[in-house]
Amino acid sequence: MVLKIRNIKPASFFFCFIFYCYSLHSQRLIEVKYTQDPRGGYVFSCTNNASCNYILELGFTSFDNLKCDIPLPFHAEVKPGYNRLFTISPIDGQAAVLFKYNSQYQKGCMHPKVNPDFTYLYPISPGKDAQVYEMSPLKSTDSSSWYVLRLKMKPGDTIYAARKGIVNELQDQNGANDAGQTSLGTENFIEIAQADCSFARYGILKKNGALVKTGQAVNAGQPIGLVGGDPFGRGSDIRFSVYYFQEENGSVYQTSVPHYIITQIWTKNNGKGKLKHGAIYISEFPLAVLNQEMPAKKAKAKSLKPKA
Repeated sequence: MVLKIRNIKPASFFFCFIFYCYSLHSQRLIEVKYTQDPRGGYVFSCTNNASCNYILELGFTSFDNLKCDIPLPFHAEVKPGYNRLFTISPIDGQAAVLFKYNSQYQKGCMHPKVNPDFTYLYPISPGKDAQVYEMSPLKSTDSSSWYVLRLKMKPGDTIYAARKGIVNELQDQNGANDAGQTSLGTENFIEIAQADCSFARYGILKKNGALVKTGQAVNAGQPIGLVGGDPFGRGSDIRFSVYYFQEENGSVYQTSVPHYIITQIWTKNNGKGKLKHGAIYISEFPLAVLNQEMPAKKAKAKSLKPKA
């Protein structure tokens, strides 16, 4: 958590405190600002520098000689890019105003409608097989427990997007795993924000092994990265997981713990289903799975397109 203090010198003296949390980047993910309008009001806005929605909560600890055009505290989702929040205005234009505020934010949606029955692709090359291992506490079926699929691969194998989305986070600059070093917290990965406000995480990438960039839209079945090493010394693999963040009691404070989904994955000869620990599956990319989230007209046109 980082505390930022900013001193402002408008016509009336005041100052404010800005409190930021859950920042994973050197650039502030959510930048709260305000400007003074011609009527003397203060227009609050924020810039969401991520590629997914965030929940923003902003409240005032001092609020003298002021009124707001919406109920406070502010608590809502902010989309990527610019978001206008609210305006506070002096009650008595001849008197001084004083306000202090703090804000906090968390990745995700306030009320995510995640589809646990969505059909995901097996994220390896079509026709290729891989043995899968479930990684979860005591094989828990509770989605609030962490749940990761580990696919046994070879260094340099290609990782494919199991579902369409937008690249939200990316780390591929660490070479410790490729060098055979066993260390925690050094995994290279790609996180993709999905349409239902869930997130898919793909690792472990080779150093400089990402084939996509942050903010890039990717389609299901698109190559996104190359397999790297393993920080636990068990050989190269793909780590695949899907999770979302759920507010508890309407508070951003209770949103930081991810809830994992036991994914339904399509594989050749087996169709859709939960993968079994230790089993070997063959990847297959049927058009019906590839086109799930494509508009109906485009999906039909694509399926009728003649093969080269």
